[in-house]
Amino acid sequence: MYPCKYSRWRINWRIRQMARKLKHEQLVSNNTVFLVMLSGGVWFAHKLFDALGDIDNPVYYIKGHSYTNNTRGEFHWELLPEEDLSQKDIVIIDDICDSGETLRAAYASLKDHSKSLMAVTLLKRVPCMNEPEMNLYSCIDDNTKDYFVGCGLDDNGHSRLLRYIGTC
Repeated sequence: MYPCKYSRWRINWRIRQMARKLKHEQLVSNNTVFLVMLSGGVWFAHKLFDALGDIDNPVYYIKGHSYTNNTRGEFHWELLPEEDLSQKDIVIIDDICDSGETLRAAYASLKDHSKSLMAVTLLKRVPCMNEPEMNLYSCIDDNTKDYFVGCGLDDNGHSRLLRYIGTC
């Protein structure tokens, strides 16, 4: 097992706080479309949608990666929605903002094809992104260089389903 960095209780509490923030600041509306980053964002999206309660918004999956065997490389898109997202408020959901490369690529691909664009991540390295036009919300900010596992974060496909965030 991996040493625990963030407990299951703390993670669930921060996700509930994020859901309240999204509702309170009216960042989620009937016009919102959710784009969930495969594969890491699925665990977080499930928990976030549960905390948001009864919503009836479209959900699409996107896939891109810049990591191979725990090593960062060039970013590549594998899957983007084919639907027309113009005039939609888009919320991208991902597990982590590490270098920010994935979210930068998503913003570049979608910014001219949406009404508004924001991202929500479970975990964000500080600093992650410095571009002011990117609206990024995170449940947990971390300023270490740890490699994380659990809650959607994986170690070469392993430990993604841990209910806590550990380090390796």
